[in-house]
Amino acid sequence: MRFSPSTLGWYPESIEYPNLPSDVVTVSEDLYESLRGKQIEASPEGRPREAPAIPPDPVPSLVSGLQALMDAQAKALGYDDLKTAITYRGDPNPKFAAEAEGFFVYRSGVWTTAYAYLARVKAGEVPFPTLDEAIAMMPALNITYPS
Repeated sequence: MRFSPSTLGWYPESIEYPNLPSDVVTVSEDLYESLRGKQIEASPEGRPREAPAIPPDPVPSLVSGLQALMDAQAKALGYDDLKTAITYRGDPNPKFAAEAEGFFVYRSGVWTTAYAYLARVKAGEVPFPTLDEAIAMMPALNITYPS
């Protein structure tokens, strides 16, 4: 089997190619078979090797974790989730209205804080936080109940 580092392509020796890349190298069938179906890259020497796995984007997981935190706090007060709690803004029941306003302000504070920190991560100023570290950075839920 032949491999081209410039195209990351395989070129069977049994096929005559009119324009075979000039950088092809011959590799063993064993190496070819061990790399079949895998993401490959060229080594500095131009040999094929398995490419390192691309780590998943950590942002969606962090966003889900923060949303789950806010939903859990709303559920602790008897709401289905954060969105449901916020629908009570302006409710005639002062308790519900106060909780809704608290959750509304809290949600804004969480996302403002989280995305400001992520901008600092992107700028290389700070490391990407774990979920626990991110939660510790978030503002507290503050509900001011009427007297």
